[in-house]
Amino acid sequence: MQINDRIITGLALATIACLIAWSGALLRFDNFCYDIGSTFSFKPAPGNIVIVAVDEASLSSMGPWPWSRIVHAELVSKLSAARPRVIGLDLDFSEPELNNPNVDNVFAGAIGQAKNVVLPILLEQSYIGSGIKQRMPLPSFAYQAAMLGRVHFSLDSDGIARGFYLWEGLSADGLNATGLPHFSQSVSQVANSLPSGFDVNPPAIKVADPIAFEQGGFVSARLASSQPRKINFFGPLEHFQRISYTKVLAGDYSPDFFKDKIVLVGLTAHGLGDALPTPVSTISRPMPRVEFHANVIAAMQHDKLVVDTPLWLTTLISILLAILPLLWLPKLTLVKSLLTVGCYFSLVMVLAVSLPHVLNVWVPPAGALVAILLAYPIWNWRKQDSAQGFLDVELQSLRDELASLGMEQEDTIVDLHEDPLQARLLKVKLTAKHLRELHRGRSDTLAFISHDIRAPLGAAMMLLDQFEVNKYSERMKRMLGRAYNMSESFLQASRAEMANVNKFHGLDMVGLVQQAVDDVYEVAVAKQLKLETHLPEDSLWVRGDFGLLLRTVSNILLNAVNYSPIGATITVVLESDHQLLTLKIKDQGPGIPASKVSKIFKRFSRADAEHQSREGSGLGLYFVNVTIKKHHGTVAVQSKLGHGAMFVVTLPLERRRGSNPVENDRRTEVKTLFNDTI
Repeated sequence: MQINDRIITGLALATIACLIAWSGALLRFDNFCYDIGSTFSFKPAPGNIVIVAVDEASLSSMGPWPWSRIVHAELVSKLSAARPRVIGLDLDFSEPELNNPNVDNVFAGAIGQAKNVVLPILLEQSYIGSGIKQRMPLPSFAYQAAMLGRVHFSLDSDGIARGFYLWEGLSADGLNATGLPHFSQSVSQVANSLPSGFDVNPPAIKVADPIAFEQGGFVSARLASSQPRKINFFGPLEHFQRISYTKVLAGDYSPDFFKDKIVLVGLTAHGLGDALPTPVSTISRPMPRVEFHANVIAAMQHDKLVVDTPLWLTTLISILLAILPLLWLPKLTLVKSLLTVGCYFSLVMVLAVSLPHVLNVWVPPAGALVAILLAYPIWNWRKQDSAQGFLDVELQSLRDELASLGMEQEDTIVDLHEDPLQARLLKVKLTAKHLRELHRGRSDTLAFISHDIRAPLGAAMMLLDQFEVNKYSERMKRMLGRAYNMSESFLQASRAEMANVNKFHGLDMVGLVQQAVDDVYEVAVAKQLKLETHLPEDSLWVRGDFGLLLRTVSNILLNAVNYSPIGATITVVLESDHQLLTLKIKDQGPGIPASKVSKIFKRFSRADAEHQSREGSGLGLYFVNVTIKKHHGTVAVQSKLGHGAMFVVTLPLERRRGSNPVENDRRTEVKTLFNDTI
């Protein structure tokens, strides 16, 4: 039943995780988890990245934007003289300066002289669904630039910029395109700061949606993208080194300030240029595009770009995480199950948030987390439903058995409008009442056997001894003795079955075994048997009923005496480890046939042999088995026909030593029984 519950619960959780992961229904929650990790994983900004900011101070000093390119030419010349690794100009140079065309030549010359300037290729979309327009730098600028790079960031469904594509390109035919590197990648490549193994060869990209727009009979260009990456943001706004544009023109910096550094020039003034809402900035104050580039370059050079797992792998991981709680839910209580599910949910959440910053991999956790939250109620629903079904079947079976015993089935009609659970509880209450009546009847039967049967049998045996002996006396005495012994065995077996484990107490098994050996000593001597005992000097404490355990050991010993031939040896060994006590009683009798070994502990079962009396009741070893099980132990027999038998009893040791001594402990009286032959 529990296996079926696991399968049903597992299928339900796997389905939930699969649907959420595959459909992206909780994509906003996935994004929220990623943003939490970005917020709590800030790192020091790399010292080799500097932003030259067109800020409010620059606008106040130099006037409104845009400025003449002669100013930019002067900036490039000053930066070049400071020997940076690369100069990334994140500014629009796609249109000529109409007021003074010669200025463009001066700017192109400054770019060519620097030899390490990267210019942007702007990708723009007029409206959603329209074709993409590509705005290249002027040919004279592009020719002199060390490299060009595409400036384009795609926003997620919630309007937040978390990543970019390494390669994008426009497809003239709507089918294929040659990938252009991202501006940040071009800057890093010129600065020679890309990690080893980074592929800089432009790939051929297939357009995801090959249906192109037709505008006025012409096919508009479509954007093809490849290799998406998420960004490990290094910090919040203004986290990277900044210097105002006007300070650079004024030479207000140390001689080595730009040496061997990546210099990015861009717009940071409020309301000027593109700004992007990010996980580490607010919508009201988005991150300037140039600073976004700085984060991309920093992540790229430290090999911290995050890769999304494929959809199939995300789904598989979500399913595995969802069904994992089924390993421990069936083994725990309701409260512990709830606590472990809560801890497991928190652990998966922490792992999902941390994974991008540890292994540079992003696995959307929404599917797994929702399934984990539902694991506890779904499992308990299945558990309760199965328990109720099982309870119904067992109650009906038990009530049928009670009916076969003649028990009245009163008050069994249940109102159809009553709560089903309350109806089951009523049935349990009625059945428990009948069981208590049966228990009382059994106790009365035992009292009857004990008093009204055993007492007359004993009295009859005493009367036989007082009358004159005749030829029938011995036969009658044997018959009465056998009946008396059978009633006694039945009584003891029933008492063992009804023993209350809550009334067990600590007792010393060493003394108990010694007392049992003493009790059978005279019987063994009468049959010329030798008793060898190997008992430890220290006490071995168990929790149990003294009378039941004493009779158990005595039964095994008497069994060995009855089955052993004259002059044989019976060996008794008591030993222990840190957890279990082991009692071994070995005889040299005829052994037990293999076909009867599995049956000797059953009620009324016997293993008859030539050396044994045939007047036994068949309840002695049944009593042993019942008693040992009541004490949470085991009993087994090892036997080979013709080579005797060895009974092995194991009992758990009592960790908290009790204070109740063995009644009539005879270890101090009979010293010669230890490791001695009688």
